[in-house]
Amino acid sequence: MAEKKTPQTNEELAHRLAEDPAHPLPAPVDVRTGESAAAYGREFLLREFGDEQAIQTAMRKPGRPRKSVSDAGARKGASPTVRGRVAAADYDMLARIEAKTGKTESELVREGVALVIARYA
Repeated sequence: MAEKKTPQTNEELAHRLAEDPAHPLPAPVDVRTGESAAAYGREFLLREFGDEQAIQTAMRKPGRPRKSVSDAGARKGASPTVRGRVAAADYDMLARIEAKTGKTESELVREGVALVIARYA
């Protein structure tokens, strides 16, 4: 089994790589700072994502959606809870999907509710 690196071993490795004359680091090229760096980064994002909306979607904070505070009729307090029973085979499949995607059970259930709403609304 490989040794797990700690911050100390990472520091030692960085020092060795930076100081070892047998492995000189190449000189930096095309270094950008300030507004030039910001403009270059924006151009890169637009090339990769296509438009501003796609960038905003990709950069949104992951996790559960915020509760609405702008709606006059918005509920106050904890988010509503929905409960239901599922077949054992479905529950086992959900656990495998959790492991595969890295999403939590709650995230997957919210995604499923959104799919049902999109289908029937």
